[in-house]
This record gives sequence, structure tokens and C-alpha cells, in this order.
Amino acid sequence: MIKLIVVGKMNQKYLNEGIHYYLKQMPQKVEIIEIKDGKDEKAMQQEGGQILRFVDQSDYVIGLAIKGKMLSSEDFSSKLEELMNYHPGNITFIIGGSYGFSKDVYERCQMLMSFSEMTFPHQLMRLVFIEQLYRAFKIMEHHPYHK
Repeated sequence: MIKLIVVGKMNQKYLNEGIHYYLKQMPQKVEIIEIKDGKDEKAMQQEGGQILRFVDQSDYVIGLAIKGKMLSSEDFSSKLEELMNYHPGNITFIIGGSYGFSKDVYERCQMLMSFSEMTFPHQLMRLVFIEQLYRAFKIMEHHPYHK
């Protein structure tokens, strides 16, 4: 299974509609878990504890972070396919809160992945990530969607 753990609630209707559009077409179930967003940097530790409650010991964890590795859509698809074929646990992606990840969350991640050096609103990043996940599956299928 693929899990997406996100800090913050989705309250933008148009972004939510886009996410649901891609999730309905996704060839594999994607579970989205929302964690309450803290009000300040001190809350990052609490967020980290809440995030890690939803991460199983066998999960392969990828944190979405500005300082992560940038991948092309094709490279992301290859990494996802490799994990699906050879990793026995869930594949868990994490989008942190406004202040990033706690030290414990960083340490639990096996990989950090970046979409850009720019900062995006977390709700928008959710949609961008879900679309790239959908695209990754289409690349695996050699479907023309990617072109």
C-alpha cells in the first residue's frame, strides 16, 4: 500500500477535487492521513510524534523536503516500481508542516525527495504529489499520458 501522511487539513475545494480526480484513477490504493498542523516551531516535535504513529516498522519512508533529491518523473516512476517490486512493506510519503520535519521524522526517512527549491503551499503540494504519483504509474504502463 502507498500512504501519504500530511500535516494540515485540506480546505481548498478546487485542490481537493483535483486530488480526488487522480485518486479515482489510481491503479493502487493510496491512503491519505492528515495530522493536525501546529501553530509554531515548538509544535514540530508533536507533529513528528503524530506522524511516526502512522509509520510501520516495515515502511519505506520518503520525506518530501526542499533539501531532498530531485528526480525526473521517469526516475520517480522507476524508484516507485523498484520499491513496489522489492520492498515488503508500505511505501510511505510524508509532507511536513510549515516548519518542516522534526529530527525524529528526518531520521526515520530512508529518502528525502524534492520537487523544487521553491516553497509550495502544503495543500497545493498534495495535489502536485498525487498527480506525479499517478504519472509514475502511467509511465510504468507505457501509457501516453506522460507525453
